[in-house]
Amino acid sequence: MFTKRKRKCRVCERNLTLDYKKADELKQYMNRLGKILPKRATRLCAKHQRQLAREINRARKLALLPFVGEREPMRVRR
Repeated sequence: MFTKRKRKCRVCERNLTLDYKKADELKQYMNRLGKILPKRATRLCAKHQRQLAREINRARKLALLPFVGEREPMRVRR
């Protein structure tokens, strides 16, 4: 039988602090369209995923991060 290995949260493991002033750190938890990545992609625990969302929204309101990311150019079909 296989046992599921418990993953460690990146923030818990490295004793990081999520802060809205560190916009460059928060960008790695967003996709190129500006959406917050889900918990399974960020590999954070539930507590820190909620904190991440809160800090990203604070940074967006202070115009440190965009609400909408880069849009793809329109492709012309032939």
